[in-house]
Parts: sequence; structure tokens; C-alpha cells
Amino acid sequence: MLMRRIRSVVVPVAALVAFVSVTSTLSAQAAGAGAGHGAGHGAGHGANHGAEESHEASGWKELDAFHGVMAAAWHPARNDSLAPARAMASKLVEQARAFARSTAPKACDSPAIKTAVARLVPESEAVAALVARKADDAAIKAALKTVHDTFHVAEDNCKPAKS
Repeated sequence: MLMRRIRSVVVPVAALVAFVSVTSTLSAQAAGAGAGHGAGHGAGHGANHGAEESHEASGWKELDAFHGVMAAAWHPARNDSLAPARAMASKLVEQARAFARSTAPKACDSPAIKTAVARLVPESEAVAALVARKADDAAIKAALKTVHDTFHVAEDNCKPAKS
């Protein structure tokens, strides 16, 4: 009983903290700070990033904005904390749509990247649909992993020249 009460407070607070973190990061990026998407990203995407690596802004603002939301949802989900993913599902869809509508920098304008970015919209919508119907954590985590892996096809192949 006590644990249920604690969870009823802790889970919403964790989701709020994650949302505030993403919102602050996106605001900083929009203001031109663009130094990445938050502390702790170097803790990683497993095989996609080394422990010491931190994400730098790519020069494609929509990629960076999507990455900020996706990472804030995915990193806790990897550790079976799905509250942030549930809280940010609609923001993930919004950012996926903006990313898909955007124009890629020349260095990122390839068929593989275009295909991956286009797939992010229905994949993000699938996550949001699972959240809306209160699917179990395992289903949401699996769908979010698909979004994460698709995103990395785009990010890992997009290497715009740094100015």
C-alpha cells in the first residue's frame, strides 16, 4: 500500500522532470545555444555511442530537436522507466512530423536518410497510440526502440560539415 502511494507521486514527478528537461533543452537549442541536448547523453545509446561521447548539434535543427525528445524518452525506457516516454509521446509525434517536413542539409540528403526520417512519423504515432490505449510497458518500450533505431539510421549517416 505504501509503495503504491509512493509510486503515485514519484512517477508523475519523474515524468514532469523529464518534460521540463526536454523543454529547457529545446528552448536553449532554439535560442542558438545548440550545444547538444542535455547532460548525460554520453551515458549512451549502447552500441550507438561510446561512454565518453557526447552528442553535438548536427547543424540540422529538426534532427537535434527530435533527438532531444527521443533521447529523453528512450534513455529512461532502456532502464524500464516508461513514465517519461508516456508523458512525451505526443511531443515525439510532433517533433517527428517537423523533422519529416524539414529540408535536410546537403550532406544529409540521401535516400537512406530520407526513408528513415519518413518512417519516424508512423513509428512515433505507433508509440503514441500505445500510450493512448494504456498498453503495457514492454509494448511501449519495443515501439520506442524501433523509433530509436530508425532515428540512428538518419543520425549516423548524417555528417554535415561543421562551420
